[in-house]
Amino acid sequence: MPHKRAKRSVREQQAKERGSDLAPTKTNIEHEAIPKSVARVLNAASVRQDWQKKRKAEDTGESERKKKKTKVETPKIQPGESLQHFNKRIEQDMRHLVRTAVQSSQATTRKAKTDELEAKKTKNAKKRPARSPSPSPPPPPKPKHADRPKEFERLKTSAPKRLNDIAMAPPEIKAQKFTKGVTQMGKTSVLSMAQKVMMEQEREKAIERYRQLKASRSKDNEL
Repeated sequence: MPHKRAKRSVREQQAKERGSDLAPTKTNIEHEAIPKSVARVLNAASVRQDWQKKRKAEDTGESERKKKKTKVETPKIQPGESLQHFNKRIEQDMRHLVRTAVQSSQATTRKAKTDELEAKKTKNAKKRPARSPSPSPPPPPKPKHADRPKEFERLKTSAPKRLNDIAMAPPEIKAQKFTKGVTQMGKTSVLSMAQKVMMEQEREKAIERYRQLKASRSKDNEL
C-alpha cells in the first residue's frame, strides 16, 4: 500500500544510495517555514479579494432576502388534499396574522383615545383663569415683655462658663457701704510682743540653716 511506511532496511539502503551531502530538493523549499510577517505581506492581496467577495455575497444575499419577503406566495391546494383540509390549513396559517392585526388595531385605538384625552385636558387648562396666590397669614402678636432680658441671659456675661474661657477684662469690685455704728479696721494691725519674739526666733533659725547648707556645699566642691 502506498500510505504504509517502508521497512527499516529498505529506508537505510535508500539513504545510503542518496548520500548525506546533497542539495535541497524542490519539495523541501516549498514546504519550508516562512515568518508570519512575510506570509502576511504575501497573502495581503488574496485576503483582500476574499473579503470583498464575502461582502458582495452578503449584500446580494440581503437583497435577495428582501425580494423573497416582498413576494407573497399564494396558497394552493396540494395534490390529493380535500377542500376542507385546505381551508383548515389556511386558517392555521393565517391565525397568527389575524391576531397580530387585531392587537395592532387595538393599540392604535388606545393611543388615539389617550391623545384625545390629553388634548381635552390642555384645552380645559387654558380656559381656566389663573388662580391668585392665597394671602399669607398675619404674623403672631409680639408679647409685651419680649424685649426684656431673661434671668439666665443676665448671667451669661457675668462670669466665664468653662475653665478654658478667656476673660476679656478684669472683674470690677465695688466698695461695700458700711452701716453706721460699725468701726472700720485699720490698715496695719498692731502685733503683740510674744508674736515679735517668735518671729525673731524663726528668722534666726532660717539664717542658721542657710549658713549650714552653704558650708556643706562649699566642702563638697573642694573635695
